[in-house]
Parts: sequence; structure tokens; C-alpha cells
Amino acid sequence: MTNSTTYWWQNAFDKAVLEMDWAKLPARIAEALKVIEERLRSSIVYGSTEHLAIVDARRSLATLGARRR
Repeated sequence: MTNSTTYWWQNAFDKAVLEMDWAKLPARIAEALKVIEERLRSSIVYGSTEHLAIVDARRSLATLGARRR
């Protein structure tokens, strides 16, 4: 079963993951991480579906950033 919920931080994440211009990628990753950190500073339930999605998103961004180097 898939989760069809879209969280407000996912737009920035999607832009980073879908960026095809290697020169723009670091800025897209930084923006996505910034937006995700803003969400984590607000009220979020640890272990919730959104929290787990954020954990996955951060891991994906870290992998994407590492592959760029």
C-alpha cells in the first residue's frame, strides 16, 4: 500500500531529486534540506508517517549529494 499524502516540504525535495543540471543540484539539495529542517523544528510526531518520510528524504538527499562529488 502506498501513501498518497503530500507534505509541504516535498516540493523542494522533488525539485532536488529531479534536477538534471549538475551545477544547480547543490543549491536544490540545500534548499530541500532547509525546508525539511524547518518542518522538523515545528511540531511533528516522532515515528509518524511524515517523520519516516522525512528520514527517507534526508537519506536520499545525502546519497544524491555524495554521488555528485
